[in-house]
Amino acid sequence: MRFAMLLTVLLQSQGVLAGWLWGDDEPLPQVQVAEPYVEWRTGPAEGYPVVRVSEKGEWLTLLLRKTQWFKVQDDQGREGWVHVDDILLTTDGSGELVALSEPRFDDYETRSWEAGVLMGEFDSASVTSAYAGYTMTENLSAELWGSQILGNASEILMVNANIVHQPFPYWRISPFFTLGVGQVYIKPKATLSEPEDRTDVVAHAGLGLRFYVTDRYFIRAEVKDYKIFTERETNEEATEWKVGLSVFF
Repeated sequence: MRFAMLLTVLLQSQGVLAGWLWGDDEPLPQVQVAEPYVEWRTGPAEGYPVVRVSEKGEWLTLLLRKTQWFKVQDDQGREGWVHVDDILLTTDGSGELVALSEPRFDDYETRSWEAGVLMGEFDSASVTSAYAGYTMTENLSAELWGSQILGNASEILMVNANIVHQPFPYWRISPFFTLGVGQVYIKPKATLSEPEDRTDVVAHAGLGLRFYVTDRYFIRAEVKDYKIFTERETNEEATEWKVGLSVFF
């Protein structure tokens, strides 16, 4: 449930951030019906009933696309769904047939920013992490992470700065390696001995895979080995694995 809520926030914020970065002032595209008629349906599938018909010469505003269907609106504010094949038979303001650019998964190469939410285990304790990253070169990116780790004996908050190397950035399933440093704040749960809270420096090395689902979304899975530098006689080690969803901006 917690993971679903975090993913919902991520997906909703993607639209907000995109509007902040590129602006929301651009007018929505409009097309003119060139065939004798175009059928509207109540939903984006053939199984939905036909709700109305637009005749030749009517103008439609394209609101959004969902797979092979466009949500449209007429000049009276009515909305419905039209198949992409019918949209391809409409014309633009110059009278030319509409040309649609199909999104490709490798369009991610033009994007510099990304963010994601991942969940997994940190040394057998539940971990939830969020990050933001910036692509510096074709193979290198910098990331800032925040994690919450909930164990039986303590609650841990961790912040890391990472460098990520992708040797094959154009592969749809792309491996990567990561190195990073950060700080960990450990708050032990109440016991008879009342142990004190502590803050330690942490470093890690890891590897993982990125699977590009669309031009904007990808699944990320990774494993990291941590070294926690304590003020005690010995340092501590931990292994972490996580998987989650990321989005490009």
